Amino acid sequence: MTNVIFTILAIAALFTLVSLLVPLSERLRLPHTVLLAVTGLGLGLWTTWISAHAEFDGVGRDVVRGLQGLELGTDVFLPLFLPPLLFTAGLTIDVRRLMDEIFAVLLLAIVAVLVCIAGVAAVTHFVTGYDLLVCLLVAAIVSTTDPAAVIGIFRDVGAPKRLSILAEGESLLNDAVAIAAFGFFLEMLVARYSPELGLPAEPDAMAPILTALRNFLGGGLFGFLMARATMVILPRLGESDVAITSVTVSLAYLSYILADHYLELSGVVAVVVAALTVAAYGPTHLHPRKWETLRHIWHQLDFWSNCLIFVLASMVAAQFLPQITWLYIWGLVAVVVGATLARTLVVFGMLPLLELGRLVQPVDRRYKSVLVWGGLRGAVTIVLAMVVAANGQLPESVREFTAELATLFVLFTLLVNATTLGVAVRTLGLNKLSRVETAMRDRVLALSRVNVQRQLGQIIREHNERVVGLDVDPASAGEAEIEAPPPDLALDLSERLVVGLLTLCAQEKELYLDLFEQQTLSRRMVAILTARADRLIDAVRDRGEAGYQEVVQSFTRPHMAFRVGLWLQRRFGFERLLKEWLADRFEVLMVSQDVLAELSAFNLSAVADLLGADAEERLGAIIKDRQELVARSLRALSLQYPGYAESIRDRQLERAAIRYEAAEYARRLHESIISREVYTDLRRQLNARRKGVAGRPTLDLGLELAAMIERVPLFAALDAASVHEVGRRLRPLVAMPGEKIVTKGGPPDAMYFIAAGEVEVHLGDMKVTLKEGDFFGEMGLLGARPRNADVVAPGYCHLLVLYRKDFNELLEHRPTMRAEIEAVAARRMSGQPAAS
Repeated sequence: MTNVIFTILAIAALFTLVSLLVPLSERLRLPHTVLLAVTGLGLGLWTTWISAHAEFDGVGRDVVRGLQGLELGTDVFLPLFLPPLLFTAGLTIDVRRLMDEIFAVLLLAIVAVLVCIAGVAAVTHFVTGYDLLVCLLVAAIVSTTDPAAVIGIFRDVGAPKRLSILAEGESLLNDAVAIAAFGFFLEMLVARYSPELGLPAEPDAMAPILTALRNFLGGGLFGFLMARATMVILPRLGESDVAITSVTVSLAYLSYILADHYLELSGVVAVVVAALTVAAYGPTHLHPRKWETLRHIWHQLDFWSNCLIFVLASMVAAQFLPQITWLYIWGLVAVVVGATLARTLVVFGMLPLLELGRLVQPVDRRYKSVLVWGGLRGAVTIVLAMVVAANGQLPESVREFTAELATLFVLFTLLVNATTLGVAVRTLGLNKLSRVETAMRDRVLALSRVNVQRQLGQIIREHNERVVGLDVDPASAGEAEIEAPPPDLALDLSERLVVGLLTLCAQEKELYLDLFEQQTLSRRMVAILTARADRLIDAVRDRGEAGYQEVVQSFTRPHMAFRVGLWLQRRFGFERLLKEWLADRFEVLMVSQDVLAELSAFNLSAVADLLGADAEERLGAIIKDRQELVARSLRALSLQYPGYAESIRDRQLERAAIRYEAAEYARRLHESIISREVYTDLRRQLNARRKGVAGRPTLDLGLELAAMIERVPLFAALDAASVHEVGRRLRPLVAMPGEKIVTKGGPPDAMYFIAAGEVEVHLGDMKVTLKEGDFFGEMGLLGARPRNADVVAPGYCHLLVLYRKDFNELLEHRPTMRAEIEAVAARRMSGQPAAS
């Protein structure tokens, strides 16, 4: 019982100590893990000194006894600490933004790990002469990264958010790859030193690759299925935050243990995929408050895990630091050199290849330097090192070399890289305001002074008195002028446009968040729209107005989900995927339409004084162009699916009415106008109405299609069943900007319906524009005359195509339909329309 008291005393003292380090780390501008490592080393030396002095007694010795009791068997580290560390990292990442940077993330997470393992192992083997397989094991352990410090630096210097996503995603997937490599090399070493296990000394060359693929794919699938099952359970747990958190904790540990120990799959991959799945589906399955509470609790669990890992591991390290030999010193130098060279090669050598291929947006060289120098190692590296130290199947020399070298490298990155990261940022000039930022700071200060002066003048006029000590002329207080900036800080129009666009993008994101707070916007929609705003901000920072326009145009491009969904719906009648995409598209366009109207008003009221009338006018034109683009897209969808936009709008208004009613009832209760019983009954009725508008209206995919077909003269005489048969044979086609859909003199092999967008028909010197709901090429279904015009798509255009061979198959067994269509065609032969 006494030992339990000592352990509880030690934990309480430890949590108090590590919590006091949080404000200290902020004051010193150092990562919290640096101070944790230093504290652990200090505690390790202190416990050694206390243990050696028996005369020292009291609470201090009892705390030492408790700390020594906390030194868990290192075989406990992996299953106890790894699942919460990985799950928290996956739960807190923005999955939508991660997919935007997936190519760069995969490069850094897979290629960089392999390059790091090869580089560190080669250099370490060359310098120390140690066995290559052991060096590979060390390299796999030190390949994991901790992005916390780099993310903090990027946030402080205002770097594009995609760089933080890149660092987070790299760390998450990096851990999965490195731990898989760690397990592979550890198994090979155990096979070498423990032949009695019956493992083959020379396994088949393909066996490791096949095993790795099985572990990765199987672990990922298992983690996904576990998370999806969990997402069925979570919404049914009511208002209990503790129950929701408990189930997710179970998910993290069950995914790891079941996959790793029972299914012989990658438990690490299972946990990572499970966390990403919950991060993707959780916001749409849980109430916003519950979701934020869940993330907050997981942050707390991650804090406790990190603190215990760093302190306990550093205490262990303090015991062997005095016995370090030159072998470990040169080994540390080799690991540092190998890891740094490998990371430099990937970031400065391979990442530019993705930039050239336009798979990722360019990254400033200064930020690349921060990514290289900020490649810190953290808790995962320590956990893996402790696992090796506890493996009794390996020789003691191998265990000591691996665990001590990995721990020394972690301490090096924390005590050297982390402490000098701020110096690197200052050296690169990332902490300095740019000329544009300096000019904007001075402009805001000048505007603020003038506005304060105007407000004071208004107060003086209203109260007919003067403010003591402030010489303000009431007659001229409202006419104050802003001083012109010095020539070196005068911004040209393009620079002011960049500032204005960043301001508008930030305001756009805030408006989306406001709508979410008002419960007018769902969590799914706010995730989509704020991710778009972040992409706009990053694009403006990288390429100015051109980047903004490029990203805006990308919003109109057909998504792969749309193409797949449309194909499935037309071919097999499977409508769910298409319905979800179109419903999302409707809601995004309608919310964007409202937000852009507010942005236009914000531009008029807030930008002119700050950036000048010319910038305000240009920004207004940019917003107007985007409004027209949204309006065209919304009209195109409304043409195909009439009435759905009104249904979405009615749903939004109903949700707003419910919100206002709830606030009114709460106010009446607070004022004691209604009793608690009446309030509860009113809330019950509101909840019933809220459930009624929780789901989106049903989207009917076939209403407008029939009307479009009936407008074609060839099909005007067909009955409803025949029109339906024609519609079933339409194939989706997306025409790219500038694509020639029909070529003059080409074969008459199809007719086209315009579902969204527009086309231009070129007849000699004459150009005719056809828009949504129009059709062309219908005479090509019957006649053999070559096309008499070119038809070009000026922008992205969604078409439905009826090919001649499908049309002939339709008529083959329907002589009555063929007779009716041929009769209409005969009457039109003398005056067929353009592009027929």
